[in-house]
Formats: sequence, C-alpha cells, structure tokens
Amino acid sequence: MRRLRADLPSAGAVPALAACSSGALVAVAWSGPRTAQWPFAADVDDLVRWQSAQSTATTVGQVLAVIVAAVFLAVAESARRLPWILAVVAIVLLAFTKVAVPESASLSVLIALHGVKSAAAGVLLGLALHGVRRSRLGWFAIATGLLGGTALAVVSTRATTDGFVALRIDSSSVFGEPAWWLVGAAAAAAVAAAVVPGLPPRPPESTPDAPRRDLLRLVVFTVLVAVVCRVGVEVVGTGEYSLTLAIIALVVALVVIDRVAARWDAPDARTVVATVLATTAAVALWNTLARTTSSATVLLTVGLAGLVVGALVAWLLPVGRITSWLTAVALAAAPATAALLDIEPAPAVALGVVTVAVPILLLPVAHGDGGPHPTVRPLALALPGVALLLSTAAPLPPLLLDQVTIDDFLATLGPAEPVSPGTVTGIGISLDGITADPTSTYLLLGVSVVAVLRLVTLSRRS
Repeated sequence: MRRLRADLPSAGAVPALAACSSGALVAVAWSGPRTAQWPFAADVDDLVRWQSAQSTATTVGQVLAVIVAAVFLAVAESARRLPWILAVVAIVLLAFTKVAVPESASLSVLIALHGVKSAAAGVLLGLALHGVRRSRLGWFAIATGLLGGTALAVVSTRATTDGFVALRIDSSSVFGEPAWWLVGAAAAAAVAAAVVPGLPPRPPESTPDAPRRDLLRLVVFTVLVAVVCRVGVEVVGTGEYSLTLAIIALVVALVVIDRVAARWDAPDARTVVATVLATTAAVALWNTLARTTSSATVLLTVGLAGLVVGALVAWLLPVGRITSWLTAVALAAAPATAALLDIEPAPAVALGVVTVAVPILLLPVAHGDGGPHPTVRPLALALPGVALLLSTAAPLPPLLLDQVTIDDFLATLGPAEPVSPGTVTGIGISLDGITADPTSTYLLLGVSVVAVLRLVTLSRRS
C-alpha cells in the first residue's frame, strides 16, 4: 500500500481520473462496433460511401490527437488548466453528435456528424495527453482507459442477440455512440482537473525534453502510419473479400509500425508494440462478443471489474519482465481460445482476462518517473487506422449455411411475412451446431503472436 499511496498524490489523482475517463470516451467514439441499426434506407453505393467516409474520418481524428499533443508540447508546454477547459468543449461536441444522430435524415448528414465526432475525439485525446504529460500515473490511467475502453466498446454498442450473427456483423451502421454516463463522467472529471491545483513543476533534469525536431518527426511518422493503414482498409474492404489481400495489408502495416517504433529506444518502442497487441485483442473480442447471448450488463460489469483488478495488481505487486511476457501471452490466447471453443461462458471469461491483462502489460512499459517519452505517447495511443484495419482484415465470417439449410429452417417457422429469396431474417433464431469459420481467429492470433515476439525481443534489448 505504501507504493500505491506514494504514486497517488491528491494533486495528480484528479487529472489521472480525467485522463482515464477521457480515454474511455475516445475509445468508444473511435471503435464504433457494428450494430443492426441503420437510420435510413440505403443502397449498396450508400453503404460503400459510408464505410469509406467512416475510415477516413476516424483516421483523421487519430492524426489530430498526435498533432494536438505535439502543438501543446511545442507552444504551451506549461499550460495546465487550458487543456482541460478545451477538453470539456470537445466532450460537448461528442455529446452533440450523440443527440443529433437520431435526427439525421440523410447519409451526408451522418457522414458530417461522424467527422465531427472523430475529430472531437482526437482533439480530446491530445488534450488529455498534455494534461497528464508529467505524471507516470496519468500515462498509466489514460492508456488503460483508452485500451480498456476499446475492449469494452462492443459491450455497450453491440447489436441485440436477436437475429443472425452474419447479418449483424455485416451491417455498415457503425457510429460508436458512447453511453450518457460515460459522457457525463468524462465531462465532470475534466472540469475537476481544470479546477484542482496541479502537480508541482518537476526539476528540469527529470523532465524528458521534447525538441521541436522530435515533435515534427512524431507527426511525420504518424501520418505515414495513418496513410499505410488507411490504404490497407481501402484495399481489403473494396470488392469481394480476399484473405490474401488482408494478410498482405496486415504484414505491410505491422512492418511500417515496427520500423516507426524502432526510431525510439527499446523501452519506448515496447510501448507502441504493446498497444498493437492490446488493440488486436480488443478486435478479437469484438468478433467473439458479437456471438454471445450474455447480458450486456454482465459483460460490462466483468470488464470494468477486470480493469480495476488489473490496475490494482499492476500498482501493488512487482511486475517484472517475465510477468509482462506472460500477460502478453494471455492477451493473445484468451480471445482466440474463446472464439475456437464457441461455448457461452467463454466470451465473458475472455473479456475478463483481457481487461485484467491490459493494465498489467502497460505498467512495465511505463518506465521511468514520467513513463514513455512524450514523443512516443501520442503515437502509441493513436496508432492511426490500426483498429479499423484489423477489424476490416479479420471480420467475423458468415455462418456456414448453404441455401438448402436456410430454406429448410425458414420452412419450420410457419407462416410469416414474405421473405426475399436468399435472405435470412428472424427474431430470436438460433441454430444449434452451426459455428463461424475460424479463419478470422487465426488471422488475429497471428498478429498477436508477432506482437508478443517483438515485445520479448525488445525487452531483452533494454
């Protein structure tokens, strides 16, 4: 307990809480797991246009997070209240898009709202990063909130379990509307962080310097990663799905991210690779949780409890190199095991394992008094497009049903409304013995294994 109290000064706890809640809000806004709700009639061209606009807007928002963090470090390094005041404005914009979505009457309006939402989320993340720039606890909190929120995003916005999995997961109606309690918590915490006195200035020798040359390099590298990931999404998501193209896009993106991370020292490079691993685990959970019939309340409780337990374990117990390696393996194995077992308790258990593991994995990479170098934090938390690329390259494949099976099953339902040939509809339908193709599970597991191996090699170098 002495260690925990030493790292929780009253002046630093409030900004850390604000950073954590802001990170979770940004995660939901950027993740937007797919649901079964589409607010207006749309044809195929509309859906393609929406998917393209969604990927572009989210990537732009993630680049904005890095730019905002870099600009504040360059021109307003000593600002303490201003980032949190502006963060409240960004949260208000996110709340506006949540209110306006049900009133959207056209695809153009929805695309514009999504652009505002993504940009506001990016600005919020950049401001929160600056607000906790001198705090190791703050870095740990915002990273846990963002990556834990990404894993939990599908819980609060996922479709109901009525209907077929294939239709839910193939829907393009992605918007990522955060719950009101999360919006309110983030706004209240940001206001408190602006009012409560901040941490005292650190001695110059203990504060990592961030020359403008390094900040410019950060922005350039971020744009490079953004372009590669966005092009990867376009290549994989255009036309008929090709597993070969998906693998090529993922390999190229991972090589680029790894080479960009190599521009920093090994401990800072680990930070980037750790976020890739945590993001991959979250996307794997999206696919797994899309098939579960567990209550959203139960899943949310399990996930939040897991984050709390993981954070306490990380801060109270010694977390060394071997522990971080075992945690990385758990992040890779849990979602894959749940997907391959395909039994009902498995998704909730996997969610608990991932949320416990995320904070434990983050602490070893939060080295030093202030955590990772200021010029690697924004890149590690934004990683433009990587979540979208992962979810596009490894979608949940359609259920293995042929047309004869579909027609025979629909015939057992009795009289119903007319159904177009080849269309599967229904409420509360379940087919025992029908499982999803495991290809996406193996693909995401491969990405996770690569990330784990890179973490091990970087740890041995540092």
